[in-house]
Amino acid sequence: MTSGHAAPEPRVGSVRSSPAGGRAWMNARTLSWAAGAAIVVLFGALWFLLRDKPLPRRGADFPPPPQLNTQIAAEQERLRENPQDISALVQLGTLQFQKGKDAYVEAISDLEEARDLGALDPRIFYCLGIMYQEEGLFPFALTEYQRFLRHYPDDKEVRLLAAKLKYRMGLFAEAVKDYERLKFTNPTDPLVEENLGLSLWGAKQMDRSAASFAQLKTFGGDFARRAEFYLGQVALEASRYEEASDHFAACAISSGALAGIPDERVYTGQAMALQKLARWDEAKAAWEAVLKLTPKDPKAQSALREVARRSGKAAKK
Repeated sequence: MTSGHAAPEPRVGSVRSSPAGGRAWMNARTLSWAAGAAIVVLFGALWFLLRDKPLPRRGADFPPPPQLNTQIAAEQERLRENPQDISALVQLGTLQFQKGKDAYVEAISDLEEARDLGALDPRIFYCLGIMYQEEGLFPFALTEYQRFLRHYPDDKEVRLLAAKLKYRMGLFAEAVKDYERLKFTNPTDPLVEENLGLSLWGAKQMDRSAASFAQLKTFGGDFARRAEFYLGQVALEASRYEEASDHFAACAISSGALAGIPDERVYTGQAMALQKLARWDEAKAAWEAVLKLTPKDPKAQSALREVARRSGKAAKK
């Protein structure tokens, strides 16, 4: 809903080839590439677009930056006197965390030790979750977020972080549950609605995902334009090509770039739908738009040659 670990991606169902009696406009391998590429880029782009900003540091928990080094030295002195001082470990770890990524190794070590000694301070789970995530240790981060949420179940930011990790790890059904809970308490948040729709799509709950994207359209702006793209992909997957073409056209990328969705992905979806509708000239123009943006794309080049052949053949009749 608003950063790369490669997560398992849902696949778009294959689109049937052209009827017998003529050469297919795309062979199975090319079609699989086009559909797969659209979804992979879609989900990758959406992860970047919808990534959360770092959870705001809680001012009540941390001192102003000028005091950090002084307080770190004080906690280190306490630990020299008692290496198993749980309170000092927690405080030192959170202070090291506050210093930033260069101090994460020390912060993680201190907080893990405090946790292993039995500390249950929620700051441990919050800080470890953030640091594990930034280090790419997603399963560990998710565990810490879940521990934090046991203390603060209505913390929106941490629940969003947990839900997005589940989504990225391919745990779509679990992500759906989190986004449904977030939507119950935040019914007018378009980011929650968008991520709910994407999670439903990942969970193959296509009718519900389409309904969520239709709801997303009501928020207007780029949310509505992205909703049209998602609905176009859903329709394309279901072989509803006329509907898919209409949705891709409604993205209106000619009036401006669509945040989070590369223009070539919109043109690719549109070209595929138009091709299946035998609207050769329009499909040709769409593939040309793809190649203008990605001129070295061999699959798009092959598709353009085929639609140009079909267009020329139709013109001679």
